[in-house]
Amino acid sequence: MDAQLTPANDFTFCKSCTSTVTTNDQFCADCGYPLTGTEEEQKKFLMDKSYKELNLEEANRMVKKASYALYYVAGATLVGGLIVYGMDKTGLGSTVLLVNAILAVLFAAIGFWCTRMPLAGVITGTSLYALIFILNAIENPLTIVSGIIFKIFIVGCFIKGIKSAIEAEKLKKELNIG
Repeated sequence: MDAQLTPANDFTFCKSCTSTVTTNDQFCADCGYPLTGTEEEQKKFLMDKSYKELNLEEANRMVKKASYALYYVAGATLVGGLIVYGMDKTGLGSTVLLVNAILAVLFAAIGFWCTRMPLAGVITGTSLYALIFILNAIENPLTIVSGIIFKIFIVGCFIKGIKSAIEAEKLKKELNIG
């Protein structure tokens, strides 16, 4: 029998991620913790990991704000459609309401999707918002300035959300989080 068996007592746990490692390993295969490093190297690794985890929490908070912005847009779109429907004198109110209701459902669905796929969700929501903004501006240029404060707030949330989603993905890779 040529196979070498490692005795059960040669196994230990990583101090950083609690993965099983052997006493011969220099670094944890899962997180990169310096198992045989100096105490200073080990402390530095743990401090860097804690710093990245805090940054990841902050990035996730900003992504959550972007998803909330999508919910706000969904609500505002639906309310706008209801207002147009209620004030309609041309007979097109029901069409506007239907289109706005569909858009509201889309924005809400994309907002929910942000919890699963943050970067793709925020980019998709931003793209849909920009497309609607452009189409409205072509149809009626006055819509560019109407509700400008709300639009600036929403675009700001989207920009921060995209930056934060990119940062969160980068940190997840560095922390070996799926």
